[in-house]
Amino acid sequence: MWRRRPVPRTALTIAVGLLAAGIALVVGATGLLDDLELQTVDKRFDIRGTQPPPKGVVVVGIDDQSLADIGLRTPYPRSLHAKVIDNLRKAGAGSIDYDIEFSDPSTPHEDAALLASARRAGPRLVLGTTRVLQKTGQPVVIDAAGLRRHGVHVAVAQFPLDNDGAIRRMTATYDGVPTFALVAAEVAKGKPIDAAPARGDGAWIDYPGPAGSVRMIPFADVLKGRFDAAAVRGKAVIVGATSPALQDKHPTSTDLDTSGPEINAAAAATALDNFPLERPPGWLEVLMAIAAGLLAPLATLRGKPGWAIVRALGAAALGVVLLLVGVQVAFNGGLVVNLLVPLLALVLGTAGAVAFAYATETRARRRVRTTFERFVPKEVVGELLDRTDATTRLPGERVEATIVFCDLRGFTSLAEHLEGEVIEVLDRWFNEMGDAVLDNGGTLVSFQGDGIMSVFGAPIHTPDHAARAVAAAREMLDVRLPRFNAWLEEQGLIEEPKRMGIGINTGTIMSGSVGSDRRLEYAAVGDATNTASRLQSLSKQSEHQLFVAQSTRDALGDSDGLVLLGPMDLPGRREPCTVWTLR
Repeated sequence: MWRRRPVPRTALTIAVGLLAAGIALVVGATGLLDDLELQTVDKRFDIRGTQPPPKGVVVVGIDDQSLADIGLRTPYPRSLHAKVIDNLRKAGAGSIDYDIEFSDPSTPHEDAALLASARRAGPRLVLGTTRVLQKTGQPVVIDAAGLRRHGVHVAVAQFPLDNDGAIRRMTATYDGVPTFALVAAEVAKGKPIDAAPARGDGAWIDYPGPAGSVRMIPFADVLKGRFDAAAVRGKAVIVGATSPALQDKHPTSTDLDTSGPEINAAAAATALDNFPLERPPGWLEVLMAIAAGLLAPLATLRGKPGWAIVRALGAAALGVVLLLVGVQVAFNGGLVVNLLVPLLALVLGTAGAVAFAYATETRARRRVRTTFERFVPKEVVGELLDRTDATTRLPGERVEATIVFCDLRGFTSLAEHLEGEVIEVLDRWFNEMGDAVLDNGGTLVSFQGDGIMSVFGAPIHTPDHAARAVAAAREMLDVRLPRFNAWLEEQGLIEEPKRMGIGINTGTIMSGSVGSDRRLEYAAVGDATNTASRLQSLSKQSEHQLFVAQSTRDALGDSDGLVLLGPMDLPGRREPCTVWTLR
């Protein structure tokens, strides 16, 4: 009957990793990780640390010092702003960018002073607003149409807000109107800037650090002409409120309270630097997710099976480190790589690899346990499993042990009179004698015809292996053999009780698994094994059913009820072997 071949373990392992990557990519596509991803970007700014102040921008701030120095309540008369515009124009500012919305009531005289100064500044002046008329799409700026005829730029000082209210990105336009920071940068640079990165969702603002990281000149100093013209020459000069009392503070990637002018200055510097923080191509995130998802599963394919879970966890830990370091290094180089999707793929891949490895190892250990329980006591199978890493191959080792051979005398003549019962008789015999071995802590090595080979002290090391072997022999002779004979008699298979022969010898053997990958057997080989076998054969020529070698007698420490038979010649050995038996 045709049977479907099992799927190779390698293919299943790879499937686990690809499934993990697929799940992570789907979760990432839903946007569930977006808010948390933004926090990781903020952390990358923190790790990168405060950068040198941008060279192309400067802030003229209405700070606490200016409020105290000028001594007037805000909003200041527009004639003061007119004077600041004139002083910056004379100092050679590349662009004069007013992040102040002139929406409060004023007098015609004050308006005229501001408009006159604005016309003198002409194309170097950028006026900002936060409002755009819904019907016309025009920004609300004092005499915007008239100022534009003199080359004055009008822009919107607005930024897209993330769900937590923070400003992290800048756009090229807002409500269809060019944004303030981009226009300020273009005016200061003297030529258009490729704003493609700022389209759509916007470009990352490359904040140099927390509040105060941009060079600032007090508004009062510019008003009174107490500043170095070189500090503003050729630069984008952002004028606005920086004092906390004026409440123009916003959370950003680097600070919870960054003033509007500083945000605009950082955005203008970002544009002047051609948007240094950029997103990688979409295929990179997919590739990273696949690699992260496969990392732990692939680590389980090589090495000892029992260590698969450890290797998976180790690979996962290494993957987390590499991912965190790689993302930070990429960020420092200007690439804002998504962290959470590959990290989620790594976590899911590791969980899948651990679960799959655990299931595989559990199944393998169950199979190995079943194999080992055939020839060692159930109580010690766990120790063997720990030594073999859940594989059926026991490593070879040189060890001192006691070997026992036993067989049923007269089985050949008995078998001649049996038909279908022969297998039943052998099963009964092996069960009785095999249980005697296992119950005394021995290992069943093999069944040979009607004979049994067993070893005590290997592969499980027991210091009293000789005593256990003799105890098993006593049980065979005193309990098991009589019970077996009684069963034979009940079945009507014998007329007189059967006897058995047992040979016991202690010595050094090689213990371990032998055979092919498809069929393995446990073996205990060496001269000590050969001697035990010959003792068992020699016992057939004696009225005694048990022959114990001198080496076993020595290992017992006392006679243990044994009596000396004397030296006997063994086939294949030059020197006679001193033999003992039971009383």
